[in-house]
Amino acid sequence: MADHQVLVALTRIILCLSCLIYFGVGQPNEASNRLSADIKKNYNRMIRGVEDMRELTTLYFSFNLIRITEFDEVNGKLSLVGFFVVNWIDYRMKWEPEKYNYTYNILFEEREVWRPLVALVSSHDKFKRLGDNDNFFIRYYPEGRAEWYPGDVWASSCTPDMYKYPYDTQSCLIYFVIWGYSTHEVTAIALSDKISLHVYSPHGMWDLIDTSVRSGVDSERGLTLIEITLFLKRISTFHMINMILPIVFVGLLNILVFLLPAQSGERVGYSITVLLAIAVFQTIASDNLPSVSKPNLSLLCIKLLADLILSALVMTLTIITLYFYHMPESRRVPPYIAAITRFVLCRTCRNKANDTTKDKYDEYIIGKGIGVTESVSDSGHHQTEVTWTDVGQSSDIVFAVFSLLTFISSNIVFLVYVIF
Repeated sequence: MADHQVLVALTRIILCLSCLIYFGVGQPNEASNRLSADIKKNYNRMIRGVEDMRELTTLYFSFNLIRITEFDEVNGKLSLVGFFVVNWIDYRMKWEPEKYNYTYNILFEEREVWRPLVALVSSHDKFKRLGDNDNFFIRYYPEGRAEWYPGDVWASSCTPDMYKYPYDTQSCLIYFVIWGYSTHEVTAIALSDKISLHVYSPHGMWDLIDTSVRSGVDSERGLTLIEITLFLKRISTFHMINMILPIVFVGLLNILVFLLPAQSGERVGYSITVLLAIAVFQTIASDNLPSVSKPNLSLLCIKLLADLILSALVMTLTIITLYFYHMPESRRVPPYIAAITRFVLCRTCRNKANDTTKDKYDEYIIGKGIGVTESVSDSGHHQTEVTWTDVGQSSDIVFAVFSLLTFISSNIVFLVYVIF
């Protein structure tokens, strides 16, 4: 029994050593050098690896996204880190592993062999090709299959749509073109219609909600296109706390101006301060938002303009109310203004209540000590007692209600359009 166990153990050790030898762990450099020298004989890296130049070279590719480094909406710039996995067949790279000590793959620098010229045409800064002559390698397998992993930091143009800022969703399209080869020479096929995200690190300001990868043909120019689309949704918590809520609260301060006593003399200064605060927020928003938004202008800019107009209107109404308060009492209140003031202040209702309990009695002396008293209603007298101070108070109420309704309406419309 013990001899049998020893025999099994020796058998396993021999199998492991055989596997190591088979997979080239002990492979001498001489075999790889000989294979590399044989492959490079009569090799021209400027010629595609096809037996007949009328044949088509097909690139099979996928894209892996590592992270989004920056999305500058003001300048329309999207920077991301990623790499491609590209495969194609080069018949000149075929060999028999048995003749080269079971060598099953070999590496070449990009500058030593043929590779497709793929360029980023949606670049934001400069025209940039895929790959680098000094940093990346191409791995070949015995059947002639090439495997290429070019990666880089790409800065692509992306015109944002800021209509629903800060609840916006952006769609950024990145274009790569197979340059210098017609569609009858080199074409590309995507192995997956989505970006691979197995090494992706999430961004702090944007959620990647969807992706798209496809290849197409520009028939007018005869070029093969590679289109990579990223759908990004802004994380709005920061902007909600630091932008939207302060704008709403500053707009609410407009209404409180009508609660200040007219005698304090602070109403106009208060209104101007609120107006300047809204103008400051408008400047901040214009610095953080691009001047070009496709297809619509940001609703936040429209809301800030509406708040600025409302603030200017509130300041005008404040001046009108102060004009009423400082009107000379010798000047008679027009009847229609007096009627509106009674209605707003409910003066008519209070007069009717007073008339039921209060009557005025006048006493007349006819002669010989005989006196006569007469009841006189005082309702008509009360109805005419409307002063300019009453007009100012009623205008405060009317203008405050008008400002409040306008403020609520504008904010509801903004939230409905932005969120939904």
